[in-house]
Amino acid sequence: MATRSPYNDRYKVDQKGKTRRSASASKPKRGIADLTPADSPKKKAASKRKWWNPASSGSTAPAFAATLEMKRLRKIWWVLWCLSLGIAVGILLLQNAAKQAADAASAIASAASGATTATVEAAAAAAAAPYSPYIPLLWGLWLAAMAGAFYLEFVPIRKARVAAMEVARTGGRPAKTESTKKAGSTKNAGGPPESGDK
Repeated sequence: MATRSPYNDRYKVDQKGKTRRSASASKPKRGIADLTPADSPKKKAASKRKWWNPASSGSTAPAFAATLEMKRLRKIWWVLWCLSLGIAVGILLLQNAAKQAADAASAIASAASGATTATVEAAAAAAAAPYSPYIPLLWGLWLAAMAGAFYLEFVPIRKARVAAMEVARTGGRPAKTESTKKAGSTKNAGGPPESGDK
């Protein structure tokens, strides 16, 4: 068994009779200011706003039911999105088919004896020619479908949502517009005086 160093503090003469400090006694003491109770972590977690859950953010926006107009516009929106996705897949398939036809024609033309670069390119262009009129047309349809979907999202659907929120906020009554306010004020101006104005 290896002996310990005689220079260790516990073997010195002046240390004899003294006990070693425990680990808990050697920890630093907390000051008085540290003893104040901190905020509860549960409160902090509850007060944190979650960006994915608007209800937990403490917003006072009233809950509203989707109106028939909103449902109709959302159906059209979904149709446009699905249509644009189908057109995008069609564009990819058509471009791939045109490329394969051009590659096959160029391979056949280059295998022929005496073929030049111009004849190979002409054969590839002739093979891809049946597909080329449809690709720009499909790109135009895709752009129109995407533009329609974005227009529906940012203009009519947003207006219908704001109107539904206004109806929910006023308790089911449509908000008074300026024309109805003016009509009501002119009706009261020309009518008989109230019972209290005698």
